[in-house]
Amino acid sequence: MRSLRPGAVVIAVLACIGVAGVAGLGAMSGSADVLLADETTGSVTPRTALPLSDEQRARIFDSVMRLPDAPVATARAPNLADRLPREVPLQDLPAPVSREIPLVQGHKFAKFDDRIVLVDPATRVVVAMIPRYKLLQ
Repeated sequence: MRSLRPGAVVIAVLACIGVAGVAGLGAMSGSADVLLADETTGSVTPRTALPLSDEQRARIFDSVMRLPDAPVATARAPNLADRLPREVPLQDLPAPVSREIPLVQGHKFAKFDDRIVLVDPATRVVVAMIPRYKLLQ
């Protein structure tokens, strides 16, 4: 039998670790807490985040801010992929927004002092965040 060179052993071990790591990530892909790295910016976002354009965010912002009776939540403002506590009331998105942006159909929103969040009502997980200052268009 031929013996392996030390460099070949190191490469083989690293390859096995890499394969095991990829397999582990695949097993976790159903989790709402899995993070994705954006290769261009290096930023990390939860897999549950809705891929909304700036125009769509502006449309949602304008529609929600025009609702006079939507309460502002007093709880601590959440981050993306956080679960909202049951005491934070969820509101229906305005019907025109849901028709214009099919991606948000079935989602609800909550207003906070500094942001509007879109939430999956089944899990109460925050799937999008829109700052409550006027978006640049």
